[in-house]
Amino acid sequence: MPAAISSDRRQPIELDGKRFLFQHGYRFGKVTYITLLPITRNMTVWAAGHLTPEEVEAVVRGDNPWMLEG
Repeated sequence: MPAAISSDRRQPIELDGKRFLFQHGYRFGKVTYITLLPITRNMTVWAAGHLTPEEVEAVVRGDNPWMLEG
């Protein structure tokens, strides 16, 4: 399994009682994948760059207009 998707790089975050998982990877450069838990359907988005937890929160809340759907 490539290091970009290994479980040791996945980080949980909870916002407003909802759990998310984010991890860094590569898709035309550095990206961060953000997934809503539990995974019941495709609930993953990706954002350009390797984001900090605070930046992930901004993406989840819709504060970053560059959020792209996966």
